[in-house]
Order: sequence, then structure tokens, then C-alpha cells
Amino acid sequence: MNYEGKDLVATGAELVAASSLIGEPYGNLSRLPRVLPTPEVEDGVKAFLEQLAPERRNITTAMISAVANPGRAGTLHYTLGDLEVRRVILAWHPATGPAWTFMFFGGTQWHLRLVEPEELLRVLMEVLQSDTPLRSTPYRCCLNTSSSLLFLGILHLLQAAHLHACLGHVESPVSFDPNVLPDVMHEGSTEDFRWPLYFFDKVLPHSVEVMPWTEELAPALADLVAHDLIKPEGGDYALTPAGFAFAAAFRHHLTKIGLRFTSQNDAEIETHEAVLLVRSPHDLHLLDVGGKESALASLTLADARNLLAELLHVGPAKPAAPVSTNAPAPAPSAKRTCTVCGARYAMEAEVCPTCGTPAHAEAVQKHAAPASEPKPAAAAPPLPANAPPVCKQCGKPLAKATSKFCGHCGAPVS
Repeated sequence: MNYEGKDLVATGAELVAASSLIGEPYGNLSRLPRVLPTPEVEDGVKAFLEQLAPERRNITTAMISAVANPGRAGTLHYTLGDLEVRRVILAWHPATGPAWTFMFFGGTQWHLRLVEPEELLRVLMEVLQSDTPLRSTPYRCCLNTSSSLLFLGILHLLQAAHLHACLGHVESPVSFDPNVLPDVMHEGSTEDFRWPLYFFDKVLPHSVEVMPWTEELAPALADLVAHDLIKPEGGDYALTPAGFAFAAAFRHHLTKIGLRFTSQNDAEIETHEAVLLVRSPHDLHLLDVGGKESALASLTLADARNLLAELLHVGPAKPAAPVSTNAPAPAPSAKRTCTVCGARYAMEAEVCPTCGTPAHAEAVQKHAAPASEPKPAAAAPPLPANAPPVCKQCGKPLAKATSKFCGHCGAPVS
């Protein structure tokens, strides 16, 4: 174990020994390798830690704590064309403050360093070639997760058929047989980062190959038809213009980013959000997966920057404004826990504002308005300057500024 510039360089056994020496146990989200250090390794790590200057020892302890027992953990993969792939682990712990511990494997050792979210954002925007303008056609829809992953498999199937057609000097097919899609998805764990399906599979919490595609196929195809991404064509299916825009961008992509963050809610249930960003010469497309809901969209570079900045933000929440000790404390508002993503939200909401999953049927019935004669609507009072954003569909306030779905009507937040 030693420092090379700002990088702490260590073997997996040395990292495990260090976590034990500083008293940081394995957490549920631990990113430490599962190895057992020898007594000689433990003695070497102890001597290394003791000789560090106080400031560097604090930094070292914070990084070890982050990978041993992270409060939030991330997996980041990105490619530059088809030439190489970079794979990075991100881990955050209160000890690291607003910074991530950036961890990657080089040769035979692990490299750890502290990286500010702004620096990570700058690197990712460079990967997306933010200095080159886009001219994509706006598109956005919300789907079941199985539907969006199946759509990724459809693009994979058509791209493979196109390459075979080129090699055989024949015309590329424009339709596909849906019955072969389960076999395509069951090969999702293939190690080949050049294909978006295989690339994104390595970022997901579970491989697409373990999903029950025989049962999921029909409803997923119907969902894709309903969102105008594919259309029936005889016994086969073909891409619509919107679906073809995604296919063209994925076929000619220049770079791509796969990013997943994992955390635990108060009930110690793991929650995940995974995004795939694919940059082509003229387009930037997003696949965002969280729980049973997902989104497909074409983005502007500003959209991508805002999304990544939100995902990369870490650190303690801003302190609340001081409350007068003379005033009685307000009663805490009742909260509901989403059964899919684990987010906490108001009891009055009928869908989860984070993943869009409907609330329990009995809760929806409880909060439904009783049947009565409609009353004339009163004029809405002017909103204060610090009022939360409102849904463009139903006009009701969103649960928070970062909500992806309206908690009242379920509409996606654009």
C-alpha cells in the first residue's frame, strides 16, 4: 500500500486489512474485495497508516470507509468509440463530505482517489462531446422496465442483422421475428462492450438474461407498440420512425455512458437507478431504469448535464432553517414507502414521484374525492417565489424539484 500522486494504490487484501484497522466493518453496499489478508499484510498496512501525516491519514481513512461501508455506491462504465472501455466504482461516505471515492483496478492493484462531483461531471460531458452541437428530434416516454430493456434487445437484433447483411451483400432487414427475442436477451451477459445491450447489462443490478422473457415478451411488445416505437407488420414487427431514430443513433454511436447508483432506504431496502446515455453524431439518447418503471428520451446536452449533476450530487442535506423555540413543533406529516423503489412520499400522492408506481389500491380509494356535484373552481392564488414546481399536466405541485413523475396524475415531468 502506497501513494502515487493523489492515488492510494493497494491490493484487495490491503484494503480489507485497512478497513479492519480503522474499525470500519463491511456494510451492505460494501465494494471491498472478499479476500482474507495475511498477518504480514496487516502488519504492513498498520505501519503504512501510522507513518502518514495527519491530513493524509484522514483522507486515507475516509476513502477506506467509503468503499467498506458506503452510504451510496455507484458503477460507472464509459466508452470512447469501440476502442476501449473504462470501468469505475464510486462510493460515498459521510467522512468524504461532498466528494466521491473514485476506485478502479489497474493491473494487479486498486487505485483510490477523492473526486468532486463537478470534476466527474466535466469528464462525463467530455465523453458526451459537449462541444459538438446536437440536432435530435425530441422524444420522451415512460415504459415498464422490461419493455425498455426489450427495446434495447430489438435494436441489438436489428444491428446484428444489418452487419450480417453487409457481409453477405444483401439488403438489410427492416422487420424482426419477435420469437427470437428471448434468445437475444438470454445472451445479455456476453462480455462485449461494443454492443449497447451487453454494455448496459454490466451496469444493471441484475443481468437481463435472468428475466423471465417468455412471460414478459407479449406485454413488453404491446407496451412498445402503444408508445409508437414498433408496429406490427404481418407476423413480424418493424420500427416506427421514432424507433428508427433510436436505432440509427445506437448503430452509429460515438460514445456511451452506463451509470448506476445504489443506496438503502430507512427499511434497509436497496434502491437502484441505472442510466444509459448513447451519443451519436447528431443525437443523444437516454434509457433510465428505476424499479419497475423506466424512461426513453432524446436529450439536449443541457438535459444531460442537469441529469448527471443530479445523480452525482452527494453530501449531507442542507441544514433546515432554525425553528423558534416558542412555537410548538409541527406534527410530522404521514409518509408512504414505495413498494418498488423504496422512496418515501406523501400519503396524499397516488403514484410514487420517484419511479411512477401507483400507490396501493386502498390508499387510492381512500383519497379519492367523494362523488358530488361539481363546485365552481375558485381563482388560484398567486404562487410565492419559492413555491415548488407544478405538473404541466394537472397543475398540482410536485413532491420535490427533482421528481420524475407527478405524484397526483402520474404524468412524466419534462
